[in-house]
Amino acid sequence: MKIVSKYVVCFVALIIYYPSFVFAQLPPNNLPPSVLETIKTFQTNPTSENLLEVRKIGFSLLGAGKFAEAEIVFNQILAKSSNDAFSLYGKAVSLFNTKQLSAAEAEVAKANSIFANQKNNPSLADGLVLSAVISAVSGDNAVAIEKLKRAIDLVPTHFDANFALGRALFGSGDLPNAISAFRAALNQQPQNIKANFFLATSLERNGETTAALNAYRELIKIAPNVAEGYLGLGVLLVKTEGATSAEGVQSLQKAVAINPNLYEAQVTLGKLFLQQNKPNEALIHLQKAVKLLPDSPEPHYQLLKVFRRLGNKSEAETELSIIKKIHEKHRGSSSKPR
Repeated sequence: MKIVSKYVVCFVALIIYYPSFVFAQLPPNNLPPSVLETIKTFQTNPTSENLLEVRKIGFSLLGAGKFAEAEIVFNQILAKSSNDAFSLYGKAVSLFNTKQLSAAEAEVAKANSIFANQKNNPSLADGLVLSAVISAVSGDNAVAIEKLKRAIDLVPTHFDANFALGRALFGSGDLPNAISAFRAALNQQPQNIKANFFLATSLERNGETTAALNAYRELIKIAPNVAEGYLGLGVLLVKTEGATSAEGVQSLQKAVAINPNLYEAQVTLGKLFLQQNKPNEALIHLQKAVKLLPDSPEPHYQLLKVFRRLGNKSEAETELSIIKKIHEKHRGSSSKPR
């Protein structure tokens, strides 16, 4: 994400890294001595050059995930230069990542107002993307989409704007336009793993099976050590070709070899091996699936069939009892699976 030529923050990381805690506000003297000295120099002599040095520190802290510390640095700048749009933006990023959404929106709105008054300033697109993500996280997807479209109007080649728009459209069920947005993002970063995965998933949900299979295979080429490509390919092949899909089974096995904690892959492999009359192999994957999501009825139901196939009546009765309790807990029903 281009903020200024010297300061780059990965906006994808910004979206994903959303911690479940809020940093305590740290006093400025908790910053490293070198940082304190740079801040002091700026406060004593607030030249453009000194401001640039302090701002650089703030964005470096953002890049390192030290959001509370970054906020302190930006606050020190804003105490002397309240209309520094980049520091307002940086502070907004800090606030967003410590779950202070209202405060983050207020700061980025100030930054965007300043950027908007600077003719053809591409940084306004950055600010609109951040504001859009805040809107999306706050539950206002429609507003987020409008902000992202405005950002793209300003900078059509903005990767983060196109990618975030794709995610927002995907979330709202507008799959054709989501696909277009992800493709626009990939025009800028063809090997971006997440954009490739979302494109493949969008194509799959839109019923474009052949294109989705090709997209999952492309993702595997780009990222052969990432499980999601194999997972998507394996699940889709099983849906289209059935339990006899050798490539589908192999892809799912590769997915769990990379990441054993993929519930969908484990439960799908369990069902496949059961359909292939391999109950002992099915048992291994279904038991892993149960550990991952113990309150999901599906793996328990499949285990019920496995134990019946193996003639283990006691284990089958245990699974039947578990299924009944899950149904009662989640749906208030005492009905048994057929």
